Amino acid sequence: MLYLFGKVIDLENSKLHYQSDFSIDDLSDCEIASGEWRVNDGWLEGKMEKSAGGLIYTNQSFNFDIVMDFEGRTVPPSCNDLNFSWNTEGWNYEGDDAGIGYIAGIGGWYDNKTGIEHYPECKVHSLTQAFQLESGRLYHIQAGSIGNHCFMFVDGKPVIEMFDPAPIDPQKYGRVGLGVYSSHVQFRNLKVYQANWQSREQSY
Repeated sequence: MLYLFGKVIDLENSKLHYQSDFSIDDLSDCEIASGEWRVNDGWLEGKMEKSAGGLIYTNQSFNFDIVMDFEGRTVPPSCNDLNFSWNTEGWNYEGDDAGIGYIAGIGGWYDNKTGIEHYPECKVHSLTQAFQLESGRLYHIQAGSIGNHCFMFVDGKPVIEMFDPAPIDPQKYGRVGLGVYSSHVQFRNLKVYQANWQSREQSY
């Protein structure tokens, strides 16, 4: 169970729509938009040496309340920007930048912050330094959104929630992505669920 403010997600009874363990060197179901990406011994490995973002997206769209579930780490000495995206249109090739979507990450925003932002306007974002990335440490991340309620769990614990007054419509933008920014990262065991959730009453 993933417990949010006013909601609970039953992940065991949520429908699994996508799964990849990156055990074979085949990224045919993905779009490499920027950065260097390869499959390496069961890991999806991404590099971006310059000060810019690298992203790889699923070709498939997921047009529903979503939970991304995966493991990730930076590769020492890299110590920043383990990034990911959902409810995204993919890459904006005309602007050479990420397109509309939620971009989230740990170890980012130049001060080892954890956060979620509504991209590209970035008028709505939620950032914290209460959770900080450690280089080389493996993290289990579960993140996504239910309507306008965005969230991130790390190693089973909620680290950030955000309510977007103008949420991104998953019927229009439903792809997911994994990313890196001026760093070297690895991901594995990516799953995408349709969130099975209920409202919950809370009181003291």
